[in-house]
Amino acid sequence: MFARLGQPQPAQGADVVARAVGALALAALAVIHVVDLPPTLGPTPLVGIGYLGIIAAAVLVGGVMIARAHWLAWAAAGAVAISAMGGYMLTRALPGGFLGDHGDVGNWRCPLGIAALSVETLIILLVVLAAWQARSRAANLAAAPRPAERRAPEYSHAG
Repeated sequence: MFARLGQPQPAQGADVVARAVGALALAALAVIHVVDLPPTLGPTPLVGIGYLGIIAAAVLVGGVMIARAHWLAWAAAGAVAISAMGGYMLTRALPGGFLGDHGDVGNWRCPLGIAALSVETLIILLVVLAAWQARSRAANLAAAPRPAERRAPEYSHAG
C-alpha cells in the first residue's frame, strides 16, 4: 500500500492544465515582484528581502510544479500566495507600518499590488481545485472494484 504513495501518478488532462496555469501564475507573481523590487531595496530593505524570497520561492515552486505532480508542490504554491497576500495586507493595514514600510499604509489602489493580489487569488483557487481533484480521484480509487487477490494453491498434506 505504501509503495504506491511514492510512485508518480500518470498525469491526467485537467491536472496537467492546472499545473501549467499554476506555474504560469507563479511566474507572473515573480515578475510582478521583480518589477516592484528596485524601489523597495533602498528605503525598505526588509520589504525588498521579502520580495526576493517571494521571487525565489515562486520560481522554485513553479519549476517543481512543471516537473512533477505532487500535493506538496500545490501546498507550497498556496503558501507562497498566502504569504505574499498577507505581506501586502500587513503593509497597508497596520497604522505604524510593517517591516519599516510606512509609505504604503492605506495605499490599497497600487496597480502592481492589485495585479499581485489577482494572481495570488488565482493560485489559491488552483490549489483548492487541485485538492478537490485529488480527493475525487482518491474516492474513485477507493470505490473501484478490486480483483480478487491471488492465493498460492493449497495442497493437502494428508497422506
